[in-house]
Amino acid sequence: MKNIFEKVSTIIQEITPLAFSFLCFGITIQLIIGDPILGWDVVGNISKAIGKLGQNTFVGIASLLFLYTILNKKS
Repeated sequence: MKNIFEKVSTIIQEITPLAFSFLCFGITIQLIIGDPILGWDVVGNISKAIGKLGQNTFVGIASLLFLYTILNKKS
């Protein structure tokens, strides 16, 4: 059982930087072109999620970029 948890943990640790890379790439491209990418509205989805919490959208995007830089420094 412990071996299974270790494998799942390893997989999550390997996938997380890739997911953040795609997310930041999607945000950057959408902010540059101003339209959703292949039907994926990255900024709109973040805006909706952050808006439900009553926060500013820019703060949400800035925090995601901050988390991404932290993850890059560890690797």
